[in-house]
Amino acid sequence: MSAEIKNRSALHEILKGSLVATLLSVLFVLLFALIARLAGIAVETVPAVNTAIKIISVFLAVMLSVKTPVGGYLKGLGIGLGFAVLSNIIFGLLGGSFSFAGLITDVAIACAVGLVAAVSYTHLRAH
Repeated sequence: MSAEIKNRSALHEILKGSLVATLLSVLFVLLFALIARLAGIAVETVPAVNTAIKIISVFLAVMLSVKTPVGGYLKGLGIGLGFAVLSNIIFGLLGGSFSFAGLITDVAIACAVGLVAAVSYTHLRAH
């Protein structure tokens, strides 16, 4: 396979993973909002749940999107980075505010989760 086709395939996996993670995050946030409203969950729990939602979304997106083990760790990092940027844009527009410090934190968390998920997944697929 030529290098150009491999690069296109890797980029496709990263874009797909970023979109999947963002969609999962939106769905999980909506589900949590419904549960929080019905159950009267304390406002103090929201940041922890939002972090858990981000972690789960990126982890699942990597599992669903990374198809080839070649460069898996880079794909995981790319998915995490793409998710952090997309989700901050979407939630920033919905919430009416944007936090650069929040973006940096999200990038660090999402990239770390994407890296760990991709390395784990590609290692398991290889064996």
